[in-house]
Amino acid sequence: MEAKIRYHDVHKIHFAKEYPNAFRSGHYTAPVWPKVGTANGLTNYIINFVNWSGYRATRISTTGRKIGDKWIKGTTRKGTADISLTIKGKAIMIEVKVGSDKPSDHQLKEQAKERAAGGWYEFVRSPEEFLEIYDRIVSL
Repeated sequence: MEAKIRYHDVHKIHFAKEYPNAFRSGHYTAPVWPKVGTANGLTNYIINFVNWSGYRATRISTTGRKIGDKWIKGTTRKGTADISLTIKGKAIMIEVKVGSDKPSDHQLKEQAKERAAGGWYEFVRSPEEFLEIYDRIVSL
């Protein structure tokens, strides 16, 4: 369970830097392990890991919103990934896929556009798969 160890390790390093007095005083508590078998849990894993590592990660909400009884469509382009990352100056888009979820045609087209622009657009099914991508990017 290397992914779990690395998640805890990066959080501990982040906490020690962010709250040095609390850390030295023994007030460190390990993070709660997200339910990585769900799309939301895996998304949280990725966002936390990247932010704790000192890079940038944010969730992209592609849903619209409900006002009263009316549903207003979102303005995000179809195929937009779930997570936007910046690691070492590189734009990375992550689409989380769990279980039997498969990429849509819109997502495949968006992946091709991102890659043609010099960015990364990856489909991720597990913390281990994410870490492989992360390690590849960080080592460049």
